[in-house]
Amino acid sequence: MTVLPSVSDSQHLRPRRRRLKSLAFLPTLITLGNLTCGFAAVHFAMRGMYDFGAGVSASASQTLHSALIERMLPSFLSVGAGLVIAGMIFDCFDGLIARATRSTTNFGGQLDSLADIVTCGVAPATLMVAYMTTQLARDAIEPSPLSEHFLGRATWVAAAMYVAFAAIRLARFNVEHAEADYDYRVFRGLPSPGAACIVATLIICTDQIGEVGRRVVTYALPVVAVCAALLMVSRIPYKRFYRAYLLGRQPFGQFLVIMLVLALFLMWKAPTLLLVVLWYGVSGPVFYLGRLLRGRHAAPDAPRVTAAPAGEARRHA
Repeated sequence: MTVLPSVSDSQHLRPRRRRLKSLAFLPTLITLGNLTCGFAAVHFAMRGMYDFGAGVSASASQTLHSALIERMLPSFLSVGAGLVIAGMIFDCFDGLIARATRSTTNFGGQLDSLADIVTCGVAPATLMVAYMTTQLARDAIEPSPLSEHFLGRATWVAAAMYVAFAAIRLARFNVEHAEADYDYRVFRGLPSPGAACIVATLIICTDQIGEVGRRVVTYALPVVAVCAALLMVSRIPYKRFYRAYLLGRQPFGQFLVIMLVLALFLMWKAPTLLLVVLWYGVSGPVFYLGRLLRGRHAAPDAPRVTAAPAGEARRHA
């Protein structure tokens, strides 16, 4: 009778260790920049709450040293929202750099999703709760699961729902992109950076609109967050922005529209950005319903392919 396994048996039973021998430096650094932007956005949401608790108005405190940026982002909450958008830009470039340097790895894709859950999930929800706290204080309503007012509880539930659905969206993307027949030319559901940009841009615009506009955003923001959360976990196909509008031969009319949008952005940055991201958010359901009315059901814009382009899995979950 054998009491202890032999050396060869013990080596066979020992789990194989997988060591990460190297990693792509530049794409990983950009992904960590995305994560840092998300962490900084949460910090500025807390910083805005410090002034709110101390009774200091947003106009009485200087958020940044640059006068130009100070005019664009005059409050700590808008600075945090701007950092969410900056994180989204980092998220765009890490995949491009990884493909350009031929350094795409599964490690990079997993790290990208972990960064996105902070920048595109936790940070926008935290900023929304902080903004709603400042706006609902005049009505003695506090966004909290223990709030006595329905709007206070609904606001907190909307933020929690947004975070949970963003996590589901990212986890589903990680699983599905490994399938051989996954179509990498369209998104299944609203990308989490797009949803985060909608929430962040709404918060930025509140510093540039009147009191009536702020009240409208206050009551609309939880509804918008819930709609964005539902779109993230939906199966509605969304076009990849750079593929649909920037790459390849495009109609001349589309070129004129892009030039017009850029001109409007130079004059009215936040409102133009808000219109663009809201249009992208509703474009998926609009095109989807159009295909249903034409009898094409839920077929995507492009046929499913059997091979994925290198590095495409890193992009925009």
